[in-house]
Amino acid sequence: MMIRHALFPFALVVAALLAAMPVRAESLHVGLVIPQSGQFQPLGDHVRQAFQTWDAANPNLFEDIVEGDDGCTERAGADAAAAMIEAGVHIVVGFLCTESLAAALPLLSDENIPVITLTVRADIIGEEAQRLGWKFLRLAPRSGSEAEIAADAIFRLWADKPFALIEDGAISGRELVQTIRINLENRGLKPTFVDNFRPGQATQPSLIRRLKSAGVSRVFVGGERTDLAVIAREAELQGVNLHFMGGDMLHAPQGEIPLPDGTIAILSAGALPGPEAEAARVAFESRGLIAEGLRIPAYAAAQILGAVATRMDYSRSGLDQALRTASFSTALGRVTFGQNGERREPGFVLAILEDGNFRRLSLEDTAQLTSDSQ
Repeated sequence: MMIRHALFPFALVVAALLAAMPVRAESLHVGLVIPQSGQFQPLGDHVRQAFQTWDAANPNLFEDIVEGDDGCTERAGADAAAAMIEAGVHIVVGFLCTESLAAALPLLSDENIPVITLTVRADIIGEEAQRLGWKFLRLAPRSGSEAEIAADAIFRLWADKPFALIEDGAISGRELVQTIRINLENRGLKPTFVDNFRPGQATQPSLIRRLKSAGVSRVFVGGERTDLAVIAREAELQGVNLHFMGGDMLHAPQGEIPLPDGTIAILSAGALPGPEAEAARVAFESRGLIAEGLRIPAYAAAQILGAVATRMDYSRSGLDQALRTASFSTALGRVTFGQNGERREPGFVLAILEDGNFRRLSLEDTAQLTSDSQ
């Protein structure tokens, strides 16, 4: 099935029904609300390409696929929701920005149309959805789970070593480190040293001196990849042996200064797909595409909806409830949604830098890191 995208903001074009489509008890009408222009258009293209790739290999499972424009504003979200309702879709995938998603959810929920977000991580959206009964499902990792996984990694790998928690003063870095600290202290583990640093500097000599004075050997950095690279280089210049860990902000292009091999990162599962994504990778390669950005998460969403489309009883239990009670095999691995719409499986994975590239942390890596801590 060919997906045709909007020519004008918020305008929708419905793909023609395939003449050969078999008669179905209930056809699944899918809406994609994705950026059609601007800085986020490449991500919207990823979502479209993923659905096209999956649909090419699995024809006739969707009745149609309708596109709307996500302009990443409250107004854009409301307009796109109205267009989806008018088009009669059963479910919407997209709304890549918090503002547009928050505006669209109450409108679509009133019409019993569930929304699956691939990108919005803010915990507050899930909390509001549960409180207000919105038809919300999150395939993206929940923001708070990043700190939970980081704290667990520190507890398992660094509990017997003096470690520091440092952050760049930005809201994201500060909240991440604060949440990690609370999680660790609730488990009886306190950092040796807590500090912040000024981001965007070419050198960090005073920070390294403070870390050296504190006697730490492990450092969690709540900040950008470029800042961690500068800190690591400064530590090497001063002869201070430090091992580093960071959050999902390390998933960024390598700058002029490389990160040291052995750096541990908490990365979104979609950014670092596992072996379960191999079929999707092959499918993308056959179309000249690389499995990057939102292509794997969007492909997983298409797989989920395809599985639902083959289950002829979802209309009796309700599409939303069917999504919350089934288990799906996807390019992101097993996916199950709780009654609150949150994915039950962790949305983040531990990764380690090797030869300049991150790969998922293996059991052997974990054993070696644990041994190094003893």
